[in-house]
Amino acid sequence: MSLLLSKARVSHRVAGVNRYASNLKLVRTCGIAASRVSPRSSLSNATKHYLLSQRRQFSIGSKCLSAQDNEPSKPTTSTQDDDLLQSATSLENLRLRLEFEKYGNVRDYLQKWQDSQDNSADPVRGPGTANKMLATDAWKGNMLNDNREAMDAGFDVMRASDDDPEFLNRDDEGAGLNHYLEPGDLVAMSASDGVLSYAIYVRSIAKQQQVYTDKGKWRIAFKRDIEYVVKGFVPRETVAPLLPHFPAALAEMSSEFQSAIEGGVPRHAGAHLIKKIQEFDLGVREIYRNNALRLDNLHALVADEESNLVYTLEELACKALEIEEDQLDATLLFLIHQCVHENSFLIDHDMSSLFANHYLVRPLRVAKVINTVCTWVHEHQDYIVNSARGKDTPYIRNHPLQQFLLKAQRLIRQSRSVRSPTTVSCVGPSAVRVEPKENASPAIYREVLTEQFNDDDRAIIEYLQHWCLPPRRMTRGHMRSAGSHIMRSTGMYSVVDLGPDTATLFLQELGVFHPWENTRLLDHRLALPGHGIFLEHDKLWAKVAEEAQLLADKSQLEDSMKDLRVDWGDLKVYCVDDTKAQEIDDGVSLERIPGSDDNFWIHIHVANPTAFMGHESSIMKWAASQAESLYVPERTYPMIPESVTQKHFSLGPGRPTLTFSAKMNLQGDVLDTKVANGTVRNVTYITHDRLRRVFKPDTGATDSTKALSVGGEFPERIAGRRVITETLTPEDEETFHILRQLMAGWREHRRQNGMLEFTYPPRVSVSMSVGSVALPPRKLGATEGRYVLGDPVIKLRQHEIDLQEVRDDTTDNLISLLMNLGCWVSASWLSSRNIPAVYDGTQYHPEYRKVTRENMERITGQEWLNMAAPTGVSLSRPIPHVSLGLDAYVKSTSPLRRYIDVVAHYQIEAALRFEHAHNRRFDAAAASEPEDRSVLPFSAADVDRWLARSLSSRLRLRECERGSRQFWACLLFFRAFYFAECPLPATFECQISKRFDQADLAGAAYTNGWAGILYAFGVRCQILVPPRMPDADKVDVMSMVEAKVTRVDMGRMLVVMEATRFLRGSPAQMTLAAYRPSMA
Repeated sequence: MSLLLSKARVSHRVAGVNRYASNLKLVRTCGIAASRVSPRSSLSNATKHYLLSQRRQFSIGSKCLSAQDNEPSKPTTSTQDDDLLQSATSLENLRLRLEFEKYGNVRDYLQKWQDSQDNSADPVRGPGTANKMLATDAWKGNMLNDNREAMDAGFDVMRASDDDPEFLNRDDEGAGLNHYLEPGDLVAMSASDGVLSYAIYVRSIAKQQQVYTDKGKWRIAFKRDIEYVVKGFVPRETVAPLLPHFPAALAEMSSEFQSAIEGGVPRHAGAHLIKKIQEFDLGVREIYRNNALRLDNLHALVADEESNLVYTLEELACKALEIEEDQLDATLLFLIHQCVHENSFLIDHDMSSLFANHYLVRPLRVAKVINTVCTWVHEHQDYIVNSARGKDTPYIRNHPLQQFLLKAQRLIRQSRSVRSPTTVSCVGPSAVRVEPKENASPAIYREVLTEQFNDDDRAIIEYLQHWCLPPRRMTRGHMRSAGSHIMRSTGMYSVVDLGPDTATLFLQELGVFHPWENTRLLDHRLALPGHGIFLEHDKLWAKVAEEAQLLADKSQLEDSMKDLRVDWGDLKVYCVDDTKAQEIDDGVSLERIPGSDDNFWIHIHVANPTAFMGHESSIMKWAASQAESLYVPERTYPMIPESVTQKHFSLGPGRPTLTFSAKMNLQGDVLDTKVANGTVRNVTYITHDRLRRVFKPDTGATDSTKALSVGGEFPERIAGRRVITETLTPEDEETFHILRQLMAGWREHRRQNGMLEFTYPPRVSVSMSVGSVALPPRKLGATEGRYVLGDPVIKLRQHEIDLQEVRDDTTDNLISLLMNLGCWVSASWLSSRNIPAVYDGTQYHPEYRKVTRENMERITGQEWLNMAAPTGVSLSRPIPHVSLGLDAYVKSTSPLRRYIDVVAHYQIEAALRFEHAHNRRFDAAAASEPEDRSVLPFSAADVDRWLARSLSSRLRLRECERGSRQFWACLLFFRAFYFAECPLPATFECQISKRFDQADLAGAAYTNGWAGILYAFGVRCQILVPPRMPDADKVDVMSMVEAKVTRVDMGRMLVVMEATRFLRGSPAQMTLAAYRPSMA
């Protein structure tokens, strides 16, 4: 069944009435009085005729409005009061006129007249202004937006806002210290027309960033607006005169005339700032004039013919202008960024973080493809226009675009014979279910090839892929419009909006994308291997994989720590992980101390690849460039090739380890710590569910979760390389009870140190399968069309969580707590020797009240907008981690999947070798001899440099993993809701997080309702709250509602819900549910 629906059309008559009514509302709202109009006698005849026609139109509009009422209007008390008020106003105006005629002081007359009028619409508020509103009155934007449009359709804007991790892990490893805006910073803001404008950051209130624009206005700026920052542009005290005229509370948009939240400021209050901005702009223009020829051809100067290149802004400036880095200044760097903005898409500035310094330069070949396709589109448009005018036109049938359109129509019809198109940017499932035996293949889908694509077809398809794939940065008009024209010209998409999200549907029907294509994995900035995104990258991965295979083929590798290894013998090591875990990074053991019932050694055994591969090897250089492994439901993109990790490093009997140990008593006191390389012999594998049943015996293996599933029975596969133990001995269970008691005591110490504990939404737990084989990565270079029979099986786990209580991590997440211990031991060992590594910590936003253990229980609803929870920071030196209640923290327990851990291991092992050879403690800060200074493979500068360069990759990988889980969960809801592949509950419990119209989507499309989470599944959603719902006014930040599914938008990857019942407000401990302490 097709889901294509006709567009709703509003009749011209009704639209006219609405327009006139809107004009009347504007007049009334702005307080435009008749006394402000010049006398009729002074008007020209043309003006009089125009005013008369306007009066007639308003009169018609009023009649249409009155006709909608069943009862004739009657005088009311309010009407009588208005008449009296008008009379009083007329008398006052007459008195003032007589006074003016007597004394002739026009200034005094105008001032008194203004004081007697209603000035609530005056855009300037604050002391010394005519606006009588108080600072405590509601703040609304009240100025026009200088012809700024709202973001077109908001595709990038919506996705960025929907994916905003504001309510996810905020204390994970992150950016550098003070990576936030500070008063006096200059910011460059982008608009839908692609122009950058200046503003000065003033302050942040209620999570809204307030800036003073170069037009002399205050404005609320969101993440989507701010593109570039010049730190410390003016001293922070110079913005103080603006504060009385800026919103003192949450500001909202005026629905009458705004596409951004803006208001007025007296010119004298900000004149000194406008002057500074103008001086800066003059400097930018001067440099541009002197280098215009080069800067106008920036992309041609810095791009390669075939390969993507990555630059920092400093490298880009030096390359473009052929200068040295010491010649750079803030003005020149801003100019280069401005030129990048003019070349957007061809040079892509990564905006995953406001302080990311990452510029992707696409090859010249791509620029030629884009220009060629856009030229074809313009020729096709000219043909259509000339044909409509009856002019002679060249024969179009052999035109490359016309040939492609004819082929596309055939392919789309073939696709629609097996799959229904929909209005939500995705084709439906096929009516045919494929069994593996039918396909002579273990897969449950079958591809049917159709037509070949020639070179011209492939150029158009490549353009369409660039148009619709992340990051979707085609802001130039001719680039954006070409894709819409191509889709429109097929004649097959007349009832859907034509934009980048629906282009995905188009490419699915052409057979370029699978019907279930996860486009997040095709992000050019990630360039994941196997997709043909960046051929040089794929070649490098192939070389790394080949080197890894050579290591895997060796029976034994050279061990740089062989003289220092401890043989752990029969000590039982427990590796606790999911059944589908591909590499086992860590295990735990408990060593009893003879003669003591209270003291124990806890050992965290971690895989040890760094002892066998140098930090300059090609494998480790690749790992450094990738930052970490990526795990998505369809496959894994490993940081280190699996061939070598499975053969030599994934924990198992006889495998090497780096072990972090803590001697503790049952009260949780840490009595001693040590770090040593070793070898484990006695290894037992169990699952997290089995471990939880040690503490909760009545909980069945699957009682804690339920699941939704589409596509048939989901095949549960257990990794064949190890045996999962379901039976634990009494001694095993006693060991885990002791470990729990030790961690409970240690947790109390952390609580005393300020640790924050929250109830948090579950992670999206979704799986997919196409049979007994993995889904191969899809390559971008399509050579022929196809359609697909059969669909993946998708399973989404439902978590049973009690929202009214904070979970006990010692029973639910014991292993995570033990990994925290290991990372703290690592950080303590490194920091005691002043060794640089990647230390994770937290910082508070300086403009908000801090969320602490003492006050977090009192925070509810809108109060959250004025509070700041700690956010993650990563530095090369120790920094306290408030959320975890630890003085230092270095991730060290996952070196097979995180390069941060690899750095720590290299540093530790270098220091261990030094101490073994010199029989003295190593201290990096006191190293004076050349031999001492060269011990460590990484200096603090090296670590800082890697953190800056990898920031973009780390953030993008995290977003990609989270977005991929969201995609597969939405695809399940799409198939269940529209095609009834599995029954859905009538309603779901949802948690509210933030209002769209007060966040990044203000002024863009789709601003209704709230962002939220389907709590039992962790799936992000948009929640519409109908005003007629009982207790609708109680809905607030972090409250719970019951809601039903009304739409599944695959373009935005969101489930759209309608609230049906208010459940409860936000318990204080749920208010910051997002800030889950980081687990190693």
